[in-house]
Amino acid sequence: MKQHLYRGRGFAAASRAAHRGAASGELRSACQSVVETVEPRVLLSTYFVSTTGSDWARGTLNAPFRTIQHAANLVRPGDTVLIRGGTYHETVTPVRSGTQRAPITFAAYNGENVTIDGADPISGWTRYSGSIWHARVSGGMGLGADQVFIDGQMINEARWPNTSLNLAQPAVAHARAVRGANGIATIYDPNLTQPDGYWNGALIHILPGQGWVSQTAWVRSYRRGQLTFYYQNMDSGTMERPSAGNAYYLFGKFQALDSPGEFYHDPTTGQLYVWTPTGDSPSNHAVEIKERQYAFDVSGKSDIHLDGINFVAATIRSDARSARLVINHLHASYTSQFQVQMSGWNQPIDGGISLMGPQSLLENSVIQYSAGDGVYVGGGLSRVTNTVIHDVDYNAGDSAGIRVMAPWVQVDHNTIYNAGRSGVEHFSWGAKILYNTIHDVMLQTTDGGATYTIRSNGGGTEIAYNRIYNVKTAGFGGAGIYLDNDSSNYIVDHNIVYNVNNALKLNYSSHHEQIYNNTLDATDASVATNTNADWSGSMFANNIFFNRAQFGRGVRLIDNLFANTNPKVMGRGAGNYYLTVSSPAVNRGAMLGSYTSGYMFSRPDIGALEYGLAGFRSGSTITATTPPAVPLTPALASDSDSQNKPKGNAKKPH
Repeated sequence: MKQHLYRGRGFAAASRAAHRGAASGELRSACQSVVETVEPRVLLSTYFVSTTGSDWARGTLNAPFRTIQHAANLVRPGDTVLIRGGTYHETVTPVRSGTQRAPITFAAYNGENVTIDGADPISGWTRYSGSIWHARVSGGMGLGADQVFIDGQMINEARWPNTSLNLAQPAVAHARAVRGANGIATIYDPNLTQPDGYWNGALIHILPGQGWVSQTAWVRSYRRGQLTFYYQNMDSGTMERPSAGNAYYLFGKFQALDSPGEFYHDPTTGQLYVWTPTGDSPSNHAVEIKERQYAFDVSGKSDIHLDGINFVAATIRSDARSARLVINHLHASYTSQFQVQMSGWNQPIDGGISLMGPQSLLENSVIQYSAGDGVYVGGGLSRVTNTVIHDVDYNAGDSAGIRVMAPWVQVDHNTIYNAGRSGVEHFSWGAKILYNTIHDVMLQTTDGGATYTIRSNGGGTEIAYNRIYNVKTAGFGGAGIYLDNDSSNYIVDHNIVYNVNNALKLNYSSHHEQIYNNTLDATDASVATNTNADWSGSMFANNIFFNRAQFGRGVRLIDNLFANTNPKVMGRGAGNYYLTVSSPAVNRGAMLGSYTSGYMFSRPDIGALEYGLAGFRSGSTITATTPPAVPLTPALASDSDSQNKPKGNAKKPH
């Protein structure tokens, strides 16, 4: 039986009645009152779901369904499913689409804590040996993809060397020397002290060569101090060939289970072996193993809205037909788990929250702990906003906090940190990457950036008003903003970048770039490039370069402040790049139309922050992860000219 509501001016009253826990009679009365006032009358339904309900019930507030899927089987355009608090072990697959004017909504009832869990409980534990216990499980996700939780906390698949639960920066070994070619390599490492044959048939996870991305390979043979493995050539040269110093670890063998907080799942017997973090019986804890990849599967369905629902050990599946998917107030943990990747350049598109349909929206959410992406955007005209994304790409592939692979996508007001590789990776025409805070990324790989693209025509993509810091790597270094290998047609304005190897990097040719009013601080170069290539059509104006700046041929330079001039900012070491009143950047910038529309004196200032005006606010409001002690509105001066007050009428900040 459906619970009917009529959507229009009176729908909110009926919804409030439901949220107050109204009896079915009260709700019917509220609905009847709506019928009297709404024209035209559109019959809609609200279904209720509870962990204490029954799928044989009527689906009302007082007689709810037991599973979300049962409600999903019934909903039609405009219908709503309100879910009571609790944990649901299922993959929800709507059987119908909504419409643009009448979406289908799945929402937490009255703000209650609703979780869809991709893992299931395990029982029947017996002691195997010492602190290791075992139980038979019928499922799991397969080689390198199994995931076990104890009291809601993920534990590690058994590996060498042992590691903590700092997923973004795991403990690894390093090859002392490497020999080999043509797909077979031998690592020499004196820390490999296990007896001969110990690691035969294991898997090695290695960041080969320059360490751009990782790959997984089979160990062919092992002798004390050395192991031989097959590897895949990921490029035509030597940049990604295994070499001395490469980081690696070993897994896939029962022998690696040698410390608390580890597990091993035997693929032949189905036995799960666990050593709890406290060394006691798993029977004393809530132990789960991941069994499902998706909390929701909306592939082939459009106009689905999700509000206030948590995901654990699961993500969402969508496809190109999943238009206008809206996800609001999501808290998603452990969206993906995988260790096996023959090439780290070929990453799954459903490792994180996937927005594959056009005009999709993710907002006001937290995405944390993913072996792959935090968010993958494959649908044009989509948006990711006001979301915190952290501890992602911990498998060190070509994934990112947000990976954009569609045109006209907007990524704004997000906070992204602790990523194995890039913060925002974008291959998009006409994108907007605005007002984000991105820090502590590129934690496992090299030669990437907080924002990164390669061989792309941005089509006017704008990267603006972002605060970027703590991006340092080995090899060719980490960049704040990286337009790699012949990228063109980007607008980069009003970004603050610091404590990075290179603040802005453009490799090879770089045509028609507009680089305006940025504050670029780095340990190596404010602007870096790998060759004196053709940069015709590109212009750098009103930028502060704290460090050396390299440019290609044909570039136009206007009113920039170079490293030989002290820009006199308020607190460079603390990330405070407000100008002091005597800064040579004040009132010295070029007029650049809308890019310099607000300023204190007769001309705009050089750099990302205009003297005397409130600075831009970047990052999500979900949690405070922006640098401390940098006020939105600065004091007007802090040097010998502090008594000089600005004159004239300040224009509205851009």
